[in-house]
Amino acid sequence: MKKWLLVSIITICAYAVLSGEFLIEGKGAVLGLVRESLSGNGEIEYLREKNQELEIELLNLKKGNLDINFTENSVSAKVYSAYPFADRSELIINVGENKEIKPGMAVVRNNALIGKIKDVKKRTSVVQTVFDQEFQIPVRIGEEEIDALYVGGMNPKLNLIDSNKDICQGKMIVSSASGIPYGLGIGYTIKMKEGVLKEASVEPLFELKDIKNVSIITD
Repeated sequence: MKKWLLVSIITICAYAVLSGEFLIEGKGAVLGLVRESLSGNGEIEYLREKNQELEIELLNLKKGNLDINFTENSVSAKVYSAYPFADRSELIINVGENKEIKPGMAVVRNNALIGKIKDVKKRTSVVQTVFDQEFQIPVRIGEEEIDALYVGGMNPKLNLIDSNKDICQGKMIVSSASGIPYGLGIGYTIKMKEGVLKEASVEPLFELKDIKNVSIITD
């Protein structure tokens, strides 16, 4: 990662702790720096992930959700490889009852929702991912916080959007379901479909094949 970008991020984040208002401005400045850096070579994927992470955090700060840092109440885990028998609906991780993991706990990475714990054994757990067609949770869209129902699958989508709400493409989708931390990123809106209740296709924030490490929210 470019040294100037690291220095800029550290400097802005240091000053950002001074006040809630400046915190939002600081995060916005960092997001702008990361976006400008996406044209570089070799680090594009890493910068894209950091861009998404900051965008999710910035959206939460703007909407008054200041508690999106879950590191104090989480357990880190490694994801077992499913190669070459990949199944997008599930992941297996290397923690279980030995780390007090329980069904229903949210599984995250970089402020993005990966899924939730489905089954727990002594030292492993099965994660139902957001790509499972049975994975459905209430979500909210963008700064307007428009309600919708997220439905997983090979081509995830949003259902039950109020037809009176105007939604453009590229809006961040975040979790709003009880039992899952509020404000976790899920994807972006694409390909709107008009109707009595609007629908939208979802561009995910990640590819499961790239997920090697996750955190389980225990509180």
